Amino acid sequence: MKKSILKAFFLASMFCVIAACSKSNKTSFTINGTVSDEISDTAYFVYIGDTTFNIDVKNTAPVDTIIVKDKKFSYTSDIKEPRLIWLQAIFKNGEVCGAYVDFILVPGEKADLKVCNGYFELDGTPFYHQWHQIDEIVSNLQKKYRAKADSLRALENLTPDIIAAFNKEADSAFNTIKDYVLEHKNEEGVLVYNTMARIIPVDEFINGINPEVRNGKFKGLIDIALKQAEASKKAEQAAAENLEKTAEGAMFVDFSAEYEGKTQKLSDYVGNGKYVLVDFWASWCGPCRGEIPNLIDVYNKYKGSNFEVLGVATWDAPEDTKGAIEELKIPYPQIMNAQRAGSDAYGIRGIPEIILFAPDGKIVKRGLRGSDIELAVKACLGK
Repeated sequence: MKKSILKAFFLASMFCVIAACSKSNKTSFTINGTVSDEISDTAYFVYIGDTTFNIDVKNTAPVDTIIVKDKKFSYTSDIKEPRLIWLQAIFKNGEVCGAYVDFILVPGEKADLKVCNGYFELDGTPFYHQWHQIDEIVSNLQKKYRAKADSLRALENLTPDIIAAFNKEADSAFNTIKDYVLEHKNEEGVLVYNTMARIIPVDEFINGINPEVRNGKFKGLIDIALKQAEASKKAEQAAAENLEKTAEGAMFVDFSAEYEGKTQKLSDYVGNGKYVLVDFWASWCGPCRGEIPNLIDVYNKYKGSNFEVLGVATWDAPEDTKGAIEELKIPYPQIMNAQRAGSDAYGIRGIPEIILFAPDGKIVKRGLRGSDIELAVKACLGK
């Protein structure tokens, strides 16, 4: 019951994306920054994307390095149109810090970045001030309700009524943010903030926006966001349809994955006379890793001629999957490098998704977690 209070509030993560509203003909952008005492011993890798506002940092070399001196730094880039910039902290020993900030470079604009211990603050030109105001509202409310959620989780007598009251209050606070966004939607700072953070769906938000703002310097960003929203809707619809097709009682849907020249299929394991417990998981997924001990325990207890456990590496780099298998000492077989093949086939939008299949391939149970995993297996095996 306590887990229900972890309801996503506002945004699971916020993009720190910035842009500007000046109509200057200048083609340089400058960002001035200060860092706090705790993290002054740093520099920053600089990555700059293209007009699609994307950067593949993992597979792209930085274009520059910003040196922090006396707790201050500055960076200028000559550009003709908006670009995405990504700053990632590095320490003098060469260690790359997980902290980063990304925002949009805009010709002729200036921004002020304050790097604090664990968070960033952006301000500067009128656009950045618009951004700062909405970001401050969101951040303050996030902190407030995270603190409330933490205090409620600690309660011994956490009742459904208490949870319902909390969620109602949180929803009201979120509506306050949406009201602010709608009231200020013709401010470019708010326009870009909402486009990236999606407080209000982009296709709904742009209705009624001043055409001059809609078709201004951020038209490309809005158009990309609209295409992404449309693709997301189609993906959600397809997932819902596939989820219905693979409900409990339905026959399994086959899929295949290739890795190191070998093709593996779900049908290599499912529908061959055994009960098979299939775990769609990824190495980076905390809840997935949390279920691994339960799966190993069930595997060790019941493996044999009537039962098997299978992992399906989902949305994960094969080298990371292999590392996790070794680290967690996973003994059961895996379909490697499945990526979206399995999740698309079964309408999976979040992992882990643990499914129990009957010997003939029919789906017995979906969405298994914790102690329910063994209970379902024992019931099927008559243990």
